[in-house]
Amino acid sequence: MKKFASIFLCFALLLCLPVAAAADDAPDGNYSWPKGQALPSFGTPADTLDAMEIELKRETFAERLAAACVQGIVNRTEPRLFMIVEEDPWADDLGLNVSVFPAWTDAIIKYRAELSGLVVYDPEIPDTANVATTIAGIKNCVAASPELADILTAAPFDLDILVDLRDVDAITDKISAYQYLYDNYWNQCTRRTITGLYPSDHTQFRDFAVAVKAAVVWLNPAVPEESDMMELFFKDSTPIDTYYTGWWGDEGAGVGLASTYGVATIASDFYINYTVFSGMSRELTIPAVPAKPKLENGKIYVALMLSDGDNTQYVQHFMRGDRIWGDRRRGEIPIGYTNTPAMLDAGPQLLNYYYKTATENDVLVCGPSGLGYTTTAHWRDKAFAQQYAAITNNYFERTAFNFITFWRGATAKKLDWFADKCPSLLGSTVQNWWGPRIRFTKSNVPNVFFGSHDYLDRDYMSYDQGTKNFKEQLTKVANNEKKTNVPQFQAAQACAWDTTVSDLAQLAEELQAEFPGRFVFVRPDHLMMLVNEYYGKPFMASLQKKAVSADSARGYDSTFAVDGTISTGWQAAAPGKAELTIDLGENFSLRRYVLKNAGTNYLDSSLNTKAWQLFVSKDGTIWRSADKVGGNGESIVYRNLKNQNARYVRLVVEDPGSDGIARIQELELFGSKGKSFAACFYTIFERISGFIMNYVNVIAERYFRDEGRRGLI
Repeated sequence: MKKFASIFLCFALLLCLPVAAAADDAPDGNYSWPKGQALPSFGTPADTLDAMEIELKRETFAERLAAACVQGIVNRTEPRLFMIVEEDPWADDLGLNVSVFPAWTDAIIKYRAELSGLVVYDPEIPDTANVATTIAGIKNCVAASPELADILTAAPFDLDILVDLRDVDAITDKISAYQYLYDNYWNQCTRRTITGLYPSDHTQFRDFAVAVKAAVVWLNPAVPEESDMMELFFKDSTPIDTYYTGWWGDEGAGVGLASTYGVATIASDFYINYTVFSGMSRELTIPAVPAKPKLENGKIYVALMLSDGDNTQYVQHFMRGDRIWGDRRRGEIPIGYTNTPAMLDAGPQLLNYYYKTATENDVLVCGPSGLGYTTTAHWRDKAFAQQYAAITNNYFERTAFNFITFWRGATAKKLDWFADKCPSLLGSTVQNWWGPRIRFTKSNVPNVFFGSHDYLDRDYMSYDQGTKNFKEQLTKVANNEKKTNVPQFQAAQACAWDTTVSDLAQLAEELQAEFPGRFVFVRPDHLMMLVNEYYGKPFMASLQKKAVSADSARGYDSTFAVDGTISTGWQAAAPGKAELTIDLGENFSLRRYVLKNAGTNYLDSSLNTKAWQLFVSKDGTIWRSADKVGGNGESIVYRNLKNQNARYVRLVVEDPGSDGIARIQELELFGSKGKSFAACFYTIFERISGFIMNYVNVIAERYFRDEGRRGLI
């Protein structure tokens, strides 16, 4: 009996122990952070937000830090506090009502009951500001410098000092400051994120860190002692479930070390008002995709892109400006604008702004290297690569991204791992990858990889070369007399900090004038389709083709099922069995199709198509069954086909959603045509070079892993 009582007592004590991971599943505040979501969503913003107006030249770092702490604590319960830093157009654009305080300190007076006190940091040891920020999130207190503490402990604020880091003997320098944080507060921090913020700046993103109780650090893995300290935190992280937010002191070493532990970096150190913007609607209005250009011999198809959209603060600030989205020449030529799928969490309506104001020539593509910034050379194994690809694909399905730039040491093997679990991906550019110029994945997913050969051959267009180098390379391509009778394909990404939209438009104008009829500037997604078409690989054959339904509801034309967006779709006019027929215009060898149901357009998943058959025909008269599905509940279904030769495809909905009405947001059909002689030759070359490059890739991977670890690339 005593033995049983002892076991029972131990079990009861275990139940009472605090578990950090469990706190993330049930956050201490009014925000949600479900598994599979990279960053949290805070509550719906209040109808009228109080606003603190901050001027960088007026408010000191200490004041800005304190204001961010107040915002994080207040908004954790309900987003009520907005921060205006310099001029900010987003509040007006997104329809937020704000009431500005005469002074930022008025927020402390109004919300005094929600603040427990102060934690004072030591200006002589700057990194104690990060320790103080961490404690502020845990204890609901405000981080303050000694001078500011003198003000805030007096009337009318009357805040007590809870912790004074100047009195902690264990803190003598930077490393000991973070060791103190690790020893005393890390077990009370969230494990879903670690936030890197420069301790004498980077105040804007601290509302996020405080609200979610993140450990705030600033460690440079290029310095061995700091790398060892950073690894203590990473060893407690969970691949795919933990994300590093903020930024690094050394990009290559930091992103590389995080990637080694399966942690992606979401650059966000100057992102403002996370706790407000993340609580807005996650519904996106995605524009239709126009039909791709016709593939013609002798044409040079070029896709141009601009960085650095993997950075949330870039999306919030720089991208919005006159050099990029506000450029007067935007829309003249197709351009891919890098963005991050994490904006679906951080600011869904900021992302939606770009979609709602885009032209047909404006395409949002994914920066390096998926959901977050990682370096593929540091991916440890296939399991991680495929888990990361799967969650990236989940975000792609909702944001309509289908193009990635992979960075630093990508190898053919790892790219194949990724492609296998990211069926939404159409293609990518690969920076610093040693391999064939154009390479196709081994999976049934029609991905194309463009290698940039950054370090081996500068003749290829690459990242950050600028329009002068782009023009030199494209001129060489146009003057190559050996290839005037075949189509050619080029992809390049320019650094947005040095290149404007007008620069790219001018480049296109000059090349089209110098080589009339040769250059066709295309969207990145169209380039991928054209490449696959030429080489006899599957591409999206259904895009903007003729679609016919015997029975469509008014306002839900059947052509909406093939317009490239889930924001529109076909809906039957009445309950019951329904049919949708697509004329591809010519015969294709169909290899795959994707059915996007009602749930992709924010409708209840019970309305998803439950059962259907896919029929194909060469002449529109004789039909044969190509696939049959029953018992479905998924919003998106990927299905492979066995080389079905057909021009016509008919989807027969046998069991619609719960209300009996058939709904199809998008039906994507992937098929191939016959290969040209050049394409057949390239396929043979690709296989031979593949054997050779397997050995080169091993050497390359080791090089990039080692050099990246030391912060050299």
